[in-house]
Amino acid sequence: MSKAEILTQLKSAEEQAKQRRAKAEDEARQTVAAARKEASAITESARNKAAADARAKIEKATAEVTAEANALRAGGEKSASSLKEAAMKNVGGATNYLIKEFERYVDARASKNG
Repeated sequence: MSKAEILTQLKSAEEQAKQRRAKAEDEARQTVAAARKEASAITESARNKAAADARAKIEKATAEVTAEANALRAGGEKSASSLKEAAMKNVGGATNYLIKEFERYVDARASKNG
C-alpha cells in the first residue's frame, strides 16, 4: 500500500469518526431534550395531582367542620329551647313569689307606719 493510499484511508477513517461523533452528540442532545420534556411532563402531572389531592382534602375537612358546626349549633339551639321552656314554666311561680314579697314588704311598711 502506498503512502497516498494510507493517507487517503486515514482521512476517510477520520471523516467517518467525525461523522459518527457528530451523530452521537446529536443523538445525545435529542435524548437529553426528550428526557427534559418527559421530566417536565411528569413534574406538571405530579403538581396537578398534588393540587387536586389538596383541594379534595380541604373540601373534605370543610364538610366535616361544617357538619360539626351544624351539630353543635343544633345542640345549642335545643339547649336554649329547653332553657327557655323551663324559664317560661317558672314565670308564673316567680311572678307570684315577687307579688307575695312585695305585699309582705308593703304590709311590713304599713304596720311600721300605721
